[in-house]
Amino acid sequence: MRIAIRELQRQPGRFVPVTAALTLLVVLLLVLGGFLDGLEGSQTGAYRAHDGLVLVFADSAELQLQRSVVQSGIADELDVLDDVDAVGRLGRVDTTAAPQGTDDVEDVAVFGYELGTDVLPAPSEDGAVVDATLAELTGIEVGDVLEIGPAATPVTVAELVDDLTQGSPTVWLPWDQWGQVATDAAPADVLPDGASQALALRPTGSPADLTGTSLAEGVEAVTPEDAILALDVVQQQSSTFEGIIGVTFAVTLLVIALFFALIVLERVGLYAVLKALGAGTRDLLTGLAVQAVAISAVALVTGIVVAFAFTGLLPADLPIRILPARVGLIAGGTVFTALLGSLLTLRRIVRIDPASAIG
Repeated sequence: MRIAIRELQRQPGRFVPVTAALTLLVVLLLVLGGFLDGLEGSQTGAYRAHDGLVLVFADSAELQLQRSVVQSGIADELDVLDDVDAVGRLGRVDTTAAPQGTDDVEDVAVFGYELGTDVLPAPSEDGAVVDATLAELTGIEVGDVLEIGPAATPVTVAELVDDLTQGSPTVWLPWDQWGQVATDAAPADVLPDGASQALALRPTGSPADLTGTSLAEGVEAVTPEDAILALDVVQQQSSTFEGIIGVTFAVTLLVIALFFALIVLERVGLYAVLKALGAGTRDLLTGLAVQAVAISAVALVTGIVVAFAFTGLLPADLPIRILPARVGLIAGGTVFTALLGSLLTLRRIVRIDPASAIG
C-alpha cells in the first residue's frame, strides 16, 4: 500500500489522464441527475405541497387526478372516521392566465382545494395562491389581478408560493370559485354535483394509518409520494434518465478497468519482484484499490465544482436541480465503480509468477 501511495505522490502525472476522464464523467452524471431531479420537481410540486396528508382517488383512475371522479357522499363518509381529522376536495383544470390588461398569456394548471398545508396556505376569499414560477414569467405581484380561462375570470393574487409547479405554473382557488373556472374552461368535463376529482385527508396520526386499507367503496388512498410515482410523465422521465445514467456508469467502469489493466501490464516485472519478496495478491490489489479511491476522490471534488459552475451558466428556465441526495448517490456510485474497475485486474495479478523475477 505504501508503494501505491508513494507512486501517487511522486508520479501524479501518470494518473492525470484517467482522473480527467473520470472528472468529465462525474460532471455528466451530475448534470443528468440534475435534469432528472429538476424535471421531476417541475412535474410534482402540487403533490409535494400535500406532504403529510393522504390523497384519495377513484380506484379506477390509476392515481391520475384528471381521470378520477370521487362521487358525492364519499367525503362525508370519510370525515367521520376516527383516523381522519379533516377532509378537503381537490380538483384540477388546465387553462390559461394573463395579468389583467396585458396579452402575456401563460398556460396554467388551476387547482381547487379546501385544505391548507405547511406549504400551501389555506384557501381564502381574498384571492388566489399563485405559483411563484408564474410571477417570474409574467411579472405579477401580490395584489395584482389575473384573468383566468376563456371567460377571463378576474382573480386577485393573495400570495406567491415557491415550488408549486405541476407541469405548468399553478393557481390555487377556493373550491367553489374553482368550480366556476373549471366549468368555463372545460364544460364537457364538469363534475357531478358534490363530486371532486380527489380528496385530501388530514390524518389524526400517521398517514400510514389511512393508506393500504379500504376506506370506502370505489376509492384508493395513497401518500403524495405514491401519487408522484404513478404519474406517467415521471415514470417516463425516470426510466429514460436512469438508463442514460446507468450507461454512463458502465462507461466509467470500462475506463477505470482499462487504465488499471495497462498499469498492471507495465508493472508485471515489479509485481513479480514484490511477490518474490513475500507480497501477496491481496497486498497488490489493496494498493490498486487505494489508487482507485484517490483518483475517484479527486475526480469527484473537481467534477462537483465544475458541474455547479456549469449549471450556474445555464438559462434560469431550464429545470435543473443538483440535490445533495443526488450528489451523494453519484459520489458513492463513482467510488464503488472505481474500486470495482481496479479489482477487475485480479486475474492478471494472480497469474504473475514470482519466479520470473529471478530470471
